[in-house]
Amino acid sequence: MVSNDTNTRTIDDIIPIFSVESNQLVLKDGRIAVGFSVSGIETEKLNAKQYDYLNTLIYGALKVLPEGTIVQKLDTYYFKEYGESTKNKTYFQRRTIEHFSERPILVHDGYLFISIGLSIDRERNAANTLFALGKSVIKNPFEKIAERQASIEQLANDFIATLTSFEGISFKRLDNQHLQDLYLQYYNLEFDSDNQPADSLRTFTPCSTHAAIGEKRVNVITMSGQGGPIEPFARNRQNIMSPWVYPIANYLYFPHVLSVSIKVMNKDKVLSGMDTTAKVIQNLDFMMTQDNRIKREEILEFTEEVRSDNKNIVTTNVSVIVYSSNDYEVEKNIQRTVAAFREMGSSECFIESIDTANLFIANAPGNSDQNYRWLTMTGDNGAVYLNFITKYTSDLKGDLLTDRSGEPLLVNLFNEDLENQNAVVVGPTGSGKSFTVANFLVQRFDRGEPQIVIDVGGTYLSAFTALNGKYFEYDPERPLKFNPCLVQREQDGTFTLNNDKSNFLTNLITVIWKGQDGVIRQHERSVLNELILHYYLEYNEKIKKDSSLTLLPSISGFYEYIIDYMESHSEDLEYKKQSGSFNFNEFLLCLKPFAVGQYKEVLNSDEYEDLAAYKLICFDMKKIKTNPILYPVVGMLITELAADQLARYPKINKWIYMDEAWSMLSDTMTDFIELMYRTIRKNNGSMCIITQGINEIMTSPIGKAIKINAATKIILRHTDTEEVGTLSKEFAFTQHEKEKILSLSTAPTHREIFIKQGEYGKAYRVDVPFAVQAILTSKPREREMLRDLTAEYGDIFAAIRQFVELKKTGKL
Repeated sequence: MVSNDTNTRTIDDIIPIFSVESNQLVLKDGRIAVGFSVSGIETEKLNAKQYDYLNTLIYGALKVLPEGTIVQKLDTYYFKEYGESTKNKTYFQRRTIEHFSERPILVHDGYLFISIGLSIDRERNAANTLFALGKSVIKNPFEKIAERQASIEQLANDFIATLTSFEGISFKRLDNQHLQDLYLQYYNLEFDSDNQPADSLRTFTPCSTHAAIGEKRVNVITMSGQGGPIEPFARNRQNIMSPWVYPIANYLYFPHVLSVSIKVMNKDKVLSGMDTTAKVIQNLDFMMTQDNRIKREEILEFTEEVRSDNKNIVTTNVSVIVYSSNDYEVEKNIQRTVAAFREMGSSECFIESIDTANLFIANAPGNSDQNYRWLTMTGDNGAVYLNFITKYTSDLKGDLLTDRSGEPLLVNLFNEDLENQNAVVVGPTGSGKSFTVANFLVQRFDRGEPQIVIDVGGTYLSAFTALNGKYFEYDPERPLKFNPCLVQREQDGTFTLNNDKSNFLTNLITVIWKGQDGVIRQHERSVLNELILHYYLEYNEKIKKDSSLTLLPSISGFYEYIIDYMESHSEDLEYKKQSGSFNFNEFLLCLKPFAVGQYKEVLNSDEYEDLAAYKLICFDMKKIKTNPILYPVVGMLITELAADQLARYPKINKWIYMDEAWSMLSDTMTDFIELMYRTIRKNNGSMCIITQGINEIMTSPIGKAIKINAATKIILRHTDTEEVGTLSKEFAFTQHEKEKILSLSTAPTHREIFIKQGEYGKAYRVDVPFAVQAILTSKPREREMLRDLTAEYGDIFAAIRQFVELKKTGKL
């Protein structure tokens, strides 16, 4: 065993590989190993039942392996810089990139190795490893090597096939080049493939307390005793189901290697040895100590479990390798690792010292048979330590959020694999609804995607000012130019009323007639549809007779048409049938304010407001929110206008947001809202409904339509657990998803949100730089400060810079 600090070698001297051939490692001790890269399951995805099933699969795959087979799961965790370039980016994109460039990103790569050797059973110790002896303890390690090379292929394929049957786990065979690359990475402790080590010429120095690779100090922490009770899962720090080994996997947020090796043992031989040990202890009689007594009871319990349940026996090694060129960092990370082992049911661990070099090499890919730190256990317990959970995977495009550890990733909220691209956002007061939505809004604006916000109360004014968006504060004294009757016009001057526009006009006029909460009967709706159709037919006939006619279809024109219709058809049988079920006088009385009265300017413009030049528009309806007549009508007009505007951009993603304004939609408008969803989907768009609580949706007559048409649910932090229960029931969330919602937290630097798309829900963080916070914040003091600074400097970006300085210095 090498323990002399001066015994420095190159890495090339200590690598245990004899050759790499046919995508196999041939090790110097005669073992053959094959390796795979592993794509695992995203963290927090599985529930307890799924963890149980996964463990059963792993145990089953281990149980059929021949004696002496070793399965090694190797997980490397290393830091990488956030590599996004600021070139050709917008102001807010640059600030965001700079924000994330300040923190290291922990990358996880997983590998699986399966190895077999000669049937000769040599108990390994620190003195007879390849590293200690410089050669194999076996006289002819390559005896019958061709047989092992052939048999390992089928053995590995069967093992992989079993695990691949679990959804989310996949394997890719490592070829000769990848095997060699991984060995160079391991022995240089440089795992970033973008900076692949080119050689193995670094120095390797065993020391009395650690090992050194070049300038890096290396320490190994080995599990020396199992915690309990052992389960395939444990609740993590957010109280969410996670794998048993989660504390020493990606929760250790620093560069490290997790090596778990499981060796299949000869059950009969192990049981025989244990039986002998138990008898020897029993024969101690009065000399038996308390420790002897406990050990005997543990042996008897273990052997009984193996025999009664027909379990196999394995030995398991769990090692964490920490490294850094900074001694202080290594010491700190050693203590964090020890604490992490304790989180695994109070597992015990040992900080290796003089054996560090030996065990570092023993944990190299495929080289686990050189290990001598083993714990004997049943196969199902051993399976618990194999980690197939990884970090969140970033989408290729989408909005920038972070995972729960703060690492940036893209989330595609316009997922075309879903039934629709609509969303509903639910968050109580103070949970950050407007902050979260405005964050999406800023990012989508920077990507050039058209967006329209329908709001009540100036929530997004700061963001619109910074982005130079078009902000309409609807004022009944100066109304926008609307004419819902201006449908598609043909070259001959006539107007074509399609089904969608006909339904919209029917719904709009129904709201004017019956009010926001009124109910229209089927026969009334049929007559109204017929009247609208005949109005356009008559108008088109006039155009055909006189092409110079300048008067356009309008609500005023429709009003006059109804009066003429009543006068000219009063004796007709058809009119009498209609008037029996349709109150013409009541209808005219309700329509009059919008035709010739108080609100005539609202619906009778010669043209629509031309908004084609704007990619970002907000309609703020605060001034008419309390007007029960005007509010729902204008809300429908704006929503229809928004859909029409977005139809101008058929090939790019488009977004409509309704924040509180959706509450003006009533039972009368169910057809309208479903029409809007249909129109938006047809034009590559998304409708996002934003609400304070699930009760608003449950009690709304259009709540069902919202739930059905929103494949994406975005839930913010709720402090009321009963409301979370109601929300989970209403949206059919699982218990596992409910627990994720309950686990959401906030901090000064971020707030967590839950997003469910289709069948899968995850927790994310909304984490933005101060420059973006400045225009997103809904805190009164911060909003007022930004407005005051903007007024003082005359430039919102100068104001943002001052805002950032105040935040950084803690003055705001």
